[in-house]
Amino acid sequence: MLREWRIRESWVWHALLCLACLAILAPAPPAPPRFPVTRQGPAITAGIRSLLWQAHFRGDWPGVLFLGDVLVLTHGEQVEGRNAVTGQRLWSFGTSDAGGYTPPEESLEATGDYVVAAARRADEDPRGNSLLAFNGRTGAILWNLASGSYGSGMPDPFFSYLGVGGGRVLIEIPSIGVVRALDAVNGQQRWESAASPGCHVESGDADESVAAFLMNCGGHARLRVLEVSTGRHLWEQEVFPSGIPLITVSGRAIGVESGNAFTVYDADGRRLYEHMAEETCPCWFAAAAEGLLVVRQDDVSKSRVADAVDRRSRRVTPIHGEAGEFDTVELVDGRIYGIRRLAATLEGSVIVAVDPATGKQTPVATIPVYEDVIGISRYALLTAPGSDEDAKPLLAYRTVPPPVTDPGLTARGGVERRSWPDTCSLVPPAALAAEFPKVRYRSLPRPGPPELGLSTPTGCDLVPADAEHPVLTLSVLWVGATAGEAETILEAIAAKYGEGDSSRISSPEPWMRLFVESDLADAVIIRVGGTLVRMDGAGDREVAVRLARAAADGLRAAA
Repeated sequence: MLREWRIRESWVWHALLCLACLAILAPAPPAPPRFPVTRQGPAITAGIRSLLWQAHFRGDWPGVLFLGDVLVLTHGEQVEGRNAVTGQRLWSFGTSDAGGYTPPEESLEATGDYVVAAARRADEDPRGNSLLAFNGRTGAILWNLASGSYGSGMPDPFFSYLGVGGGRVLIEIPSIGVVRALDAVNGQQRWESAASPGCHVESGDADESVAAFLMNCGGHARLRVLEVSTGRHLWEQEVFPSGIPLITVSGRAIGVESGNAFTVYDADGRRLYEHMAEETCPCWFAAAAEGLLVVRQDDVSKSRVADAVDRRSRRVTPIHGEAGEFDTVELVDGRIYGIRRLAATLEGSVIVAVDPATGKQTPVATIPVYEDVIGISRYALLTAPGSDEDAKPLLAYRTVPPPVTDPGLTARGGVERRSWPDTCSLVPPAALAAEFPKVRYRSLPRPGPPELGLSTPTGCDLVPADAEHPVLTLSVLWVGATAGEAETILEAIAAKYGEGDSSRISSPEPWMRLFVESDLADAVIIRVGGTLVRMDGAGDREVAVRLARAAADGLRAAA
């Protein structure tokens, strides 16, 4: 997550900067690779969330990453390391300890145990970067470096940060036309690669194995791929991006995104995947040894879809519908995980492990939609509930495996099947007859996503026999493990659709909560215990409220 840092200059900062500039300009003997290629680690245990620890911080945490069981995060002007399992603080430093840095927002990337925080300049030339390198396990500051202004000479060269990997930090120095790799431990130069004559670097990235950068050569684009630790040339070829290209490297695969085109190459130069969109292509991907998971926009529906790509055969398996609408995909310990909504009508998001060769998804954990997932590892799942308070909460969970007899328990967040109501049975026939005399209604059930493992529908349309009366639509929004979880979801819905006023929730009965949306007069949401149900389509607010209360009576009787 890229953010901006601002730099306070001081005599300490200038001294450090001069030393760092000397280091960047003075070549050092090449060092042998010390960072092995990341191999596939243990999978994250699928199961039901159990709270490990929680903490409150002032300001957001724009930078979060895991180094094994160590969590590195930033908040405000603080950088700190915590034990991911216990939440115990292991080390911390303020930005003033880093030679005058004042970075309230930044990105964190790691190679081995070494973390690089990159910040874009906040002054008149935002293209330059400043870098801070530190040991993520101990918090020891290793070196820092700030860019000069564009076009300036030594000793303050302008540079742009490209990425990290293989123990190297990659920067581009346009004034001399090179991409330079610095040692992540001491900031010394390890190798450099000169842009071809008449070319300049547009963008680049790296992972633990390869580095890639795209050159603009008088209107023609060339992609160069190198071994990241040594700078050894692997391959180079002309590519045909449109617009402003962006390079992403993941799992020894290189993605080129620009305009309406998205192409992914293997580390050996083989084209693995290509998509040409009718308009723009907001595309992203993650790559593992078995294949890729690409998320893109469908040209017709404009919704997100995913493509699973077998790396060996290059076979593409499209993932349509809600199963392909990933908010994010991430490579963790050599495995691909995605986060998406369980269904459009459900107020729960699911973390899934994805087999990129087949597209098969395995639910890992379910999170209420009001909690943003900000970090995934086998040691902890990090979420940040929405909050308007100055002190913002950070929650860390572990997952407890469900019984093998009920695999859907993971997707249901630990709630038993019997707690999920049959929506077609919620409104008693007598209540319908009281509102719409002499009209016969039939039920059209809408099943929930298969991950839930339910035999009862999560949605139902009550359709009249004639065209004069309304079609009533009922949907289970969520069944929380506790009434408090469901109430928090209801408050979030009320704040969103009630013009920011959650006080519009009423309690007609001590055991019932009711909310009527302000923009839809006949849309009513009820909560009984941990169950949230929405009903709309009645055409009249008073009728909708009476029918919703009848459904609430049924929920209470079934509890």
